[in-house]
Amino acid sequence: MKELHCIVPGCQWHTRHDTEAEIIRRATEHLRETHGETAIREAMLETIKANIQPEKGKAA
Repeated sequence: MKELHCIVPGCQWHTRHDTEAEIIRRATEHLRETHGETAIREAMLETIKANIQPEKGKAA
């Protein structure tokens, strides 16, 4: 299981899932709905990917 915390400073949103693809989908949906992003740029995707971590307390 992997997890991601929102890349926007101060935002407490996070998600967990087995696949990186689903985490990225959820993160981009969150950025659109919560933070008003209308376009998800390549740099944002790279930041999201770089911040996906194994779930705390769990092995990868």
